Amino acid sequence: MKKFYTIASAALLMLLLTNCTKKEVAADTKLSYSFSASNLNASLSSNATASGTVVAPGTNGSINWTTASVNIAKVEFSATKAGTPVSLESKNLYMVNALKPDSLSGTVSLVSGVYEHNQFNLTMNSSTTNPPLLLTGTYIEASGTKIPVRFEMNQPQLIKLEATRVEVTSGTYLAKVTIQLNALVTGLTASDFGQTTRTGANNMIVISNTINKTLCDKLITRFTSTLSVNFSKQ
Repeated sequence: MKKFYTIASAALLMLLLTNCTKKEVAADTKLSYSFSASNLNASLSSNATASGTVVAPGTNGSINWTTASVNIAKVEFSATKAGTPVSLESKNLYMVNALKPDSLSGTVSLVSGVYEHNQFNLTMNSSTTNPPLLLTGTYIEASGTKIPVRFEMNQPQLIKLEATRVEVTSGTYLAKVTIQLNALVTGLTASDFGQTTRTGANNMIVISNTINKTLCDKLITRFTSTLSVNFSKQ
């Protein structure tokens, strides 16, 4: 839950940039924010405790992610600032290439102050064109055989995040959100990927709510644990 609180803090700052109310007068703070992915290559062992270890790209007995996209339908934020209720909403946050370092980097202005009783509802809706999360890559068996993988997290999700208090003072800040993809397979085994239904001439492993659903559910359960943020004043 501590990690959720940290993520919520960064989300609050990013939401404030486009949703400041008319009562706010002078923007006295600069926020630089970015999104990046790390640990794209992880071990898949017959021993569950050994899976999820970061390895070199192309290692036998590993999963290697090469593309990713994230599609968030809506973020609802509510809080109090100086005793006054604040309610904000952002829609359609789509990242075409979430594996590109700092793919959402930028600098924005916001108003300093103390925000309390923060609550975030993150809505990820199913979509036939842009699923909430789409990863593609390669599963390399212990023998060295390479098998393409496509993970589609295409089902409705509502993630609730809370933060008790966030204080923003004048100056310059950096909020860097990171997804550590090795955590998706932590605690799994090679058989989770090896004993799967294959699709097409290239024997692709499609992981969705209709194909290889058992593996899909395991990856979805682990998804929130992959997220972290580093927030600091520069």
